[in-house]
Amino acid sequence: MKEIDYSVLNVEGKVEGIDDAIYYLLKIRGVNFDFNLATSAMEVIDNAINMCKTVGSEEPTHDGIIKYPQVLPYEGLVAEGKWNLSNPCFYFAIVNNPTGIVAKGKELERFLEEAKNKSVKIIEDDIYGYFSDSKAFYSDNVIYVSSLSRILGSGIRLAFTNIKVKSKPSSISQYIVKRLYEMGTLQRVIQEEKYTYIKRLQKASEFFANYLFRKPEGGVSLLVNLAKEKFKAKVTDGSRYFRKKVEMTRITISRYEIEDIIRSIKA
Repeated sequence: MKEIDYSVLNVEGKVEGIDDAIYYLLKIRGVNFDFNLATSAMEVIDNAINMCKTVGSEEPTHDGIIKYPQVLPYEGLVAEGKWNLSNPCFYFAIVNNPTGIVAKGKELERFLEEAKNKSVKIIEDDIYGYFSDSKAFYSDNVIYVSSLSRILGSGIRLAFTNIKVKSKPSSISQYIVKRLYEMGTLQRVIQEEKYTYIKRLQKASEFFANYLFRKPEGGVSLLVNLAKEKFKAKVTDGSRYFRKKVEMTRITISRYEIEDIIRSIKA
C-alpha cells in the first residue's frame, strides 16, 4: 500500500470504517447480522467447540477440528445428505475442507431445519465460501464464522462472527482491509480469485475424475485416493482428515499449477 495512516496502529477495538468492508462480505454471502471481530476463525471455532460437551462433524473434515477429543465425526458429508445430529453441536464448512465439496440447495435447508427441530447448534465455517456460488445460511441456531485469511492472504489476522469473542484483532489488519475495500481491491480480489479457482477446479476434475474422493466444486484443495507411493512429488498426507486409517492424499491447487500436479502423478 502506498499510504498508511499511522494514527490507527495503536488503536484498541474496532477501527472506524471496518464495518463497511465486513458488511459488504456478509451481503455477498447472503447473511445479515451485527458481527464481532476476532483474530482468527480457528480462535472462534475453538471457543465454540469448547462450549459444547460433544460436537458432531463430517468425516473427512479439517484436521484442526477432527482431532478435538469432544468432536465425534460421522462418515459422510452434509452436501450428500449425510449427517448425525445426536450431539448438542455440529461443526461443518459450507465448502468442505479438504474435499472441496459444496453444501447447498435443498440439502442445506433440510440440514438446518433438522438441526433447529433437534435444538442442535450449528458451527458454520465459511472461510472458503467465497469460492462457491452457494449462499451461507444464518439463524439464531447458527454460529457463523468467516475470515479474511483465504480472501486477502494469511497475514490478514481478522475474522468475524456473530458471537461474543475475547480477542482483539490488530488495528493494522483492520486498517488494511478497510483501505483495500475503499480502493475497490477487496471486491476485485474476490471476483478474480473465484474465477481462478473455478478454472483450476475444472481442469483438476477432468484429470482426477477416477481418483477424487468426491468431485470438488469450491475451495483450494482436493482429496484424492491415489496410493501415496505413486506420487513422485512430496504431498500432504490426507489421512489426517479422518479418525479412521485411510490412504488419501491432499493436493493444494492454490499452490501448484494443475499441469505440474498432473505431470508429477503421470511420472
